[in-house]
Amino acid sequence: MASKRTKKTPTIKGIKDNSQVKEIGSMVRDLRNPNWYIEVKLDPAQEKEKFGVSQLGLIPRRRVLNATKAGGSKVAGYEKDLKINTTGTWSPCRIADCPIVNIRRQGDLQQWCFSFKAGDTQFFLPQIELARALFFHSAYLTRLAMNPNGLDEEFDVQVGEDANRAEIHILPSSSLPMVVRGNPSQRRMLAWLLLDKKVRNSFQSIAQYQLTEGEVRNGRRYWPFRFDPPPLENVKMKVRGQYVRESELFFVYEIHSLKNLSSQIPKEIEFFDPKFTEQKAGKKGSSTERGGTGGPPEIDDDELPTTDADEYVLEVPEVELEFSEPAYTTRKPSDGRRRSGARKGISEEGVDDPANGQTDVSTDEPTVRGEVPAGVADGIDDQSEDSHLFTHKFEAFMAMSDLLEIKGCRIVAEEMIPLPVVKGHSKYRLPDGNPRYLFYRVLRYQNQNYALVEVDTVESEARLSTLLLKQPPGKYDWYPKLSILGRSLVKASLRWPTDKKLKQDFPAGFRRISHQQNITSSLSPTGTTALNRWMGRVYDSLAELHNTRLP
Repeated sequence: MASKRTKKTPTIKGIKDNSQVKEIGSMVRDLRNPNWYIEVKLDPAQEKEKFGVSQLGLIPRRRVLNATKAGGSKVAGYEKDLKINTTGTWSPCRIADCPIVNIRRQGDLQQWCFSFKAGDTQFFLPQIELARALFFHSAYLTRLAMNPNGLDEEFDVQVGEDANRAEIHILPSSSLPMVVRGNPSQRRMLAWLLLDKKVRNSFQSIAQYQLTEGEVRNGRRYWPFRFDPPPLENVKMKVRGQYVRESELFFVYEIHSLKNLSSQIPKEIEFFDPKFTEQKAGKKGSSTERGGTGGPPEIDDDELPTTDADEYVLEVPEVELEFSEPAYTTRKPSDGRRRSGARKGISEEGVDDPANGQTDVSTDEPTVRGEVPAGVADGIDDQSEDSHLFTHKFEAFMAMSDLLEIKGCRIVAEEMIPLPVVKGHSKYRLPDGNPRYLFYRVLRYQNQNYALVEVDTVESEARLSTLLLKQPPGKYDWYPKLSILGRSLVKASLRWPTDKKLKQDFPAGFRRISHQQNITSSLSPTGTTALNRWMGRVYDSLAELHNTRLP
């Protein structure tokens, strides 16, 4: 099954254009049906007053749904930054306890809030909004939160003796969407949820409160959403809501960002996935992410998604998240004990999708009885500074260039550049979904600067050669020049530009330098000879380029 990324924010069937979320009420479930819904009142008032729980990520208070250019540009509320010392001092209360007059006049007064003080301001934060920002970035996690044993039924977490490493095995029966499996930001959040005990307890408290506090009335089960928050010590939060300056009261409509999140988890986490097959170079297969559709897609609550159609990755307003010490995750095929009938040749190669027009999707759990494609929200904007997690990819390159110092070279600068996202192409990332980087070092040799450029292509059978570029006279900034080069690499499926193009962009001179066959990204005791040979080839090219005078 592939994923097609949509270009526009999805609309919701059955509601008017520019409908604003006014109130968010209780969770409700028909006793004859396992699917949960949530009571929502819109402005203007209309017949539709409940949404599938899988749409929670799309409907914070005062969000405009089915927005048009004319009516959806204004964002409601006052924006405010605050710092959380700890949630341990927060008090659970009801919306009815908020002193702001018009908030107390609404119909969702019995829904749970957190009341706390930050600076001089008293905040009232709906509990469901904090859970939305922390956990409900995909419909999958929203549904899973309602199941007391959901995490154990979907994942096998294995932590060994090495405190810095852990394995997460996605069980063959797991319905984890493909877009989450292949998205490093989504994987990082999932690892945080599964491995940080306090965060996991917080997530699992949702189902526990549902079991103990839900009430049955007229053949339905009702439950005012409630959960225990993780500590969130020293987290910085950006919110939007109603602010009464005279009395320093703030009712939160929506959380926009959570920064400086701490995580008590191993720093290297391997996801073993029965639906992932590493593709060898030169082989083509089905795509797990394709180019955008014309859209916008329309979410239909009355239909179930099928397991046979492609996923649609829904472009939705994102929550900015930032970890103080982000974890590094990889995605690998399951080992022999856990390997399922995954199809061979499934790749992360992106291709353009020519589809246009509106497509009906459903955000519920895919089933064999479904008739429309599944829609999966991608609600995370991961702002974590994590480039340092990928330097090990260039361990051998750095060791080789260090050896050039014995030849009279001095390293004066270095930088890692993530290859840019280019529509219709996927080589900006590795097969496991992690970003692909270009790394360069600026060398000083006999009063002349050179850039030595390497790209992470370790997974390929034919590695990209190392590129040596001579710096022209005068002040020169390599970063923007090599960023443009990175874009060309993505568009050309990881091939350096032609000699003609390189001569045009780098007129001072260049050389391509092939790797030794047994060079990998990591060092090993047997790699010393290969490193010296690689260094020798680089130095010979450097010396020749240095003595070459342009005509």
